[in-house]
Amino acid sequence: MAVKKAVVLAAGFGTRLKPLTDVRPKPLLPVWGQPMLERVLDMLVSWGVSEIAVNAHHLAGQVEDYVKAYAADGKTGVKVFVSREERILGTGGVLRPLADWIGADDFWLVNGDVVIEDLDPEPIEEAFAANGRFAACWMSARGPRTVEADLEGRICNWKSDDPGMDGTWTYCGVALLSPAVIGFLPPEPFCSIVQAYENAAWNAGKFVVGVDEPDSFWCDAGTIASYREVNDGPQPLSLYGDSRLDALCGKLGWKKDEAGAEFLCARGSDRAFWRLDNAKETLIAVSYDDAARPENARYAAHAKHLASAGVPVPGVLADVPECRILALEELNGGSLEERANAAGADFVRLYAPVLEALKKFHAVSVDPAMLEKPFDADLYAWEHDLFERYAVKGRWAMEAGMPSAVQSELNAVAKKLLEAPQVLVHRDFQSSNVLYREGRDEPVFIDFQGMRLGAAAYDVASLLYDPYVPMPQSARARLIKHYPAPGLAEAAVQRLVQALGAFGRLATVGQAQFSKHVPRALESLHIASHAAALPALSEFTHHLMEREAARLRVR
Repeated sequence: MAVKKAVVLAAGFGTRLKPLTDVRPKPLLPVWGQPMLERVLDMLVSWGVSEIAVNAHHLAGQVEDYVKAYAADGKTGVKVFVSREERILGTGGVLRPLADWIGADDFWLVNGDVVIEDLDPEPIEEAFAANGRFAACWMSARGPRTVEADLEGRICNWKSDDPGMDGTWTYCGVALLSPAVIGFLPPEPFCSIVQAYENAAWNAGKFVVGVDEPDSFWCDAGTIASYREVNDGPQPLSLYGDSRLDALCGKLGWKKDEAGAEFLCARGSDRAFWRLDNAKETLIAVSYDDAARPENARYAAHAKHLASAGVPVPGVLADVPECRILALEELNGGSLEERANAAGADFVRLYAPVLEALKKFHAVSVDPAMLEKPFDADLYAWEHDLFERYAVKGRWAMEAGMPSAVQSELNAVAKKLLEAPQVLVHRDFQSSNVLYREGRDEPVFIDFQGMRLGAAAYDVASLLYDPYVPMPQSARARLIKHYPAPGLAEAAVQRLVQALGAFGRLATVGQAQFSKHVPRALESLHIASHAAALPALSEFTHHLMEREAARLRVR
């Protein structure tokens, strides 16, 4: 069978891969040194496809430029063009403006942002012919397995209620279709190809048949975790197409064509982290947004000021503020969180040096104009509101919010913290923000860009009541003696309320991994509210612990 045409899907927003996709469309992100789109185009050419349409919407200009360069590269005479969508049309709607071009020809429909290796088209072509030349697709027994098929391979349910069970498969983003499929699209401009498949099954008894090829490889590389896993190391810097990284290399005096980049993670503070490598040294690049978070632009100056005062912080290797990116030394010794969670961790030995360094941090004198707004009644109230909005009402669906007695106790907590001596505080002093240099035990502080004046107890409580670490109460009691900051129990209440609200908010922007820390944060809040003699909050927290346990049982 000689299938000569293909449609490649490259219009999506790449939401799960933000911030990589803020500056580069997902299909152009590199995998194993080659953009995913190019890998798909090369595969189709090797199958004998000679005409390819690529749709584009998000950062469409980059897709157009890439496709033009590919077509001009003499790839065995293949003709490639872009179908630009001013409004995104979806995996089914893409076919309407291409209907005349498709004509009466069978065609491949392929996702442009998947990683495919060793896929043989012949079994799919044979299944297509045996299925009345209507539709056949590639399925795998690996992956999320959300598609159900009968014993003859006909797909009967595209949204299984029992994913991963026997009889379920993963659709891998490769289908061979008859142009008749277009006639089953729903009338809406934006639609999924699955809607056409379902309409064909329900209204005409026509099914898509699936084919498993066990020796092939598939990965959608659609999340930061899966993208990092499939790449397993740095990619050529030029393939990311990120001018910020280029500018940083120029500041460092690196040759761009000799540098590699590995995306590490995005954080809720509107920052993204990369590891850069030029074969001689590695460093950490931090790109940031300072429109919503002006404090991100102050990191480099804060780091230099703290270092001059003897506070252990990473070295700033380069700063390009006009591009909102900087380079820091790489700290390869792990984090306090990792060391504290290791089997047999000695909490007093680990934390005592951190608390001593924290005392030094709190003693630093800084011009208030260089800092964020100090802790005041409004800021503490904002943290209370964060807790009520994203945790009480959001996570636990308690529309009535916090009882008035709880709110009154939290107001008293804020008042006590405001009456304490005000010093320079980190504001986010948890175990994940204390790192180590390789082979050394001296702590190094990071993420201090939001530092401001406030009660020293806020930082101490952030560390000793950290939801990321299961610290025994006996160890906590001994460590409190190393730094007996006034109002520690109240500060722990305030910090944990803020943390629970932050976990809830992060879940709403795609970072649900923080939810795993909620049970421990609730347990610590219950302990702290009891220590601070806050009976209404103690009772309310106990109620929230019950709701969380029930929530986890349902899941």
